[in-house]
Amino acid sequence: MKKFWSLLLSVAMVASLAACGGSSSGGSTSGDAANTGDSANTEAVHFKLSHPSAEGGPYDLMSKKFAELVEEKSGGKYVIDIFAANALGSQEEVLDAVSLGTLDMAVTSDDILAKYAPEWGYIGLPFLFDDVDDVDENLNGELGAYLSGKLEDKGMFVISFFENGFRNITANKEINTPQDLAGLKIRVMTNEPLRAMFTNAGAVVTNVSFSELYQALQLGTCEAEENPFANIRDKKFYEVQSYMCVTMHSHTAEPLVMSKELFDGLSAEDQAMFQEAGLEASKWAYQHAKDTDAENREYLEGQMTVIDPDRELWKEFAAETNASYEANYTEAAALKI
Repeated sequence: MKKFWSLLLSVAMVASLAACGGSSSGGSTSGDAANTGDSANTEAVHFKLSHPSAEGGPYDLMSKKFAELVEEKSGGKYVIDIFAANALGSQEEVLDAVSLGTLDMAVTSDDILAKYAPEWGYIGLPFLFDDVDDVDENLNGELGAYLSGKLEDKGMFVISFFENGFRNITANKEINTPQDLAGLKIRVMTNEPLRAMFTNAGAVVTNVSFSELYQALQLGTCEAEENPFANIRDKKFYEVQSYMCVTMHSHTAEPLVMSKELFDGLSAEDQAMFQEAGLEASKWAYQHAKDTDAENREYLEGQMTVIDPDRELWKEFAAETNASYEANYTEAAALKI
């Protein structure tokens, strides 16, 4: 049942893509090209996909895998043009564009989607997931389908869940316990429960955009931040931070969202194809994260002082914060495996 809903979810998202913002190199509208059901005499239909990672970074690799699968499964009928490193705008800007149908697809994060559908805040609760397999099973299951459904009336559909790992803290001072955060200016993603946990620890939470974070750390506007290993390495935060505390305090989901209007304009056959490609790309992303996590940590150990804290102590501290938010997410929590 969980696999079915995740599969159904992926298919629905892709159709959004074709009707909203796709462009055909042959000059026809994406809707016309997508609905013919016959690509023999039609030039490839191109869709634009934006993501925030540098070329060769985690989102870039995952996006390229998805694009490869789509082109292969469609026999070249569809081509995904990838725009890396926020080339088309910030995550907030491109997500607005997807919602409006002026951009085909974007890789985003659960905290940004929570601005459109507050239920997405649930999966940002501190220490909600145990490991990558736990995330995969839930987001490619009924929980992911439920959350994705909350975006449909916002003009978006989730075609796939990418993966970038669990979040850890970097700073220019040693962090071992929540109390060590007191007075520290830290950039935290915009998920409300997560920000509340840091605030309750006495930290001064700031809201710097991800694209401006390196400079903020360099200038001291922020003194600390929290991100997965892959992001810390990709954005070279180790150049401006000396310590990393491996708290694994939160997991960030990285959905690939598409214009719902575009997806709805695809034929049933093409919807199924995009859905299949999305699920395969998601499975590849989770396995890739598992394969590279140790490598990224080892790399960062060569750049920073890495601390393994008592995670049970952090979990106990976070439980107090979570308790004040659980009533907001009863439907989502009921679907969590």
